Amino acid sequence: MIALAIAQQTVREALRRRVMWIFLICGLFLISLGPVFGFLSPRDSQTVLRSLGLAAILLAGLFITIVTCIYLIPVEIERRTIYTVLSKPVQRYQFVLGKFLGGFATVFVNIALMGIVFLFMIWIQEHKVPTEMFQGVIMTFFQMMLLAALTIFFSTFATPVVNFFLSFGIFLVGNLSTVTESLTTNRNGVVRIVGNVVHYLLPNFGNFNIQNSIIHPTTEIANQNVYVAQNVIYAVVYSAVLLILAILIFDRREV
Repeated sequence: MIALAIAQQTVREALRRRVMWIFLICGLFLISLGPVFGFLSPRDSQTVLRSLGLAAILLAGLFITIVTCIYLIPVEIERRTIYTVLSKPVQRYQFVLGKFLGGFATVFVNIALMGIVFLFMIWIQEHKVPTEMFQGVIMTFFQMMLLAALTIFFSTFATPVVNFFLSFGIFLVGNLSTVTESLTTNRNGVVRIVGNVVHYLLPNFGNFNIQNSIIHPTTEIANQNVYVAQNVIYAVVYSAVLLILAILIFDRREV
C-alpha cells in the first residue's frame, strides 16, 4: 500500500511536466497525419498509416519514458524531500518500487492514449481493427516498461544527464540485436566476447519490434501469439531483475 501511495504521488508529479505533454501531443499529431500521408503517398495508404502510427507511438513513448523516469529519484534527493519520506515508516525498497510503478503508470496512460487514437484511425480506414495492431501497441508498451525499469536502475546511482545517455544508448544498441548476434560468431576472440556480453547481457529491445511482420505480410513470424507472449514474459522478468538490482544499490547508498 505504501508503494502504491508513492506511485500515486509520482503520477501526479509526472503529469505536471510540460515536456511529457509536448511529446504526447507530437505523437498524437503524427498519428492523426497518417491518413493524409497515405493519401499523398503513392504507396499503399494502409501500409503508410500502420507504419507511421506504430513509429509515432514508439518514438513518443521512448522520450516520454526516459524524460519521465530519469528524474523520479534524483529530484527527490536534490529537493531533500527523500529525507521526509524515508523518515516515515517507508522502506527503501518501497520507495524505489513506488517510483517505478508511478513512472510505469504514467507511460501506460500515454501509450494507451496514443494507441486508442491509432486504432481508431485504423478502424476508420479499414473498417476493422486487426489483432496484429493490438499486438503492435502491446509490444511497444512492454518495451517501454523494460526501458522504464532500466532508467530507474540507472537513476539510483547516476545523474539525470548521464542516465539519459545511458538509457538512450542501451535502447539503441538493444535494437541492433541482429548486428550484435553476428558479432557472437566473429573470428576475432575479443570481438566475439564483447558481442556475447552485449547480445546476451543487455536488454534485447529489438525483439519487441514486430512492425515488419505487421506491415508487410511477407515477413512472417512462425507463431506471432507465442512470440508476443515470450517477449512479454521476457520484459517482466528482466524488469524485475533490474528493479531488484536498483533496490540493492539504493539500499546501500547514502542519501
